[in-house]
Amino acid sequence: MLLMIGLLAALLFRQWRELTVRRLELSRQLEKREALVAQFRQEIDGTSGELEQITNTMDTVTATLEELREELDNLDKERKALRERRLQPLVLLDRQTLNAQHFWELTISNPDFGETATARMAPSDYVDDWVSGRVYLVGADTAEEATKRATQRFSASMGYRVLGAVAFRRR
Repeated sequence: MLLMIGLLAALLFRQWRELTVRRLELSRQLEKREALVAQFRQEIDGTSGELEQITNTMDTVTATLEELREELDNLDKERKALRERRLQPLVLLDRQTLNAQHFWELTISNPDFGETATARMAPSDYVDDWVSGRVYLVGADTAEEATKRATQRFSASMGYRVLGAVAFRRR
């Protein structure tokens, strides 16, 4: 019986020793893994800060790009408007205009000019100017007088149209 108790005690001691060794092994592995987890957390925290900075930078860049696109669109619209409204040169009706006290801008057009023989030999800009209207500077005391002087020079029977007289403003 004593022998059995001794064998049982030896067996229990052996199992206890194996469990202790296994526990120490698991404890070391746990410490290594906890150290790795702590290291990963530090890297994640650092990366999170960097990610937040990158995200903020990307948001700023995106907003700036949007503003620049809007500005570019506005500039394109302005450029197109300027191209369409290109400043037409003022043409003096005659030398008397130089001596006048009051000046008037009259738009004189000839919508049928593109169909004339002269138009076929003229540059397209010149033809477009006549079709859409050329701006003439006329010296006269009243708008009616300016219109009358222009009508005498550019006859309606030749296809010309004298459009409203506007007081001249310096450009």
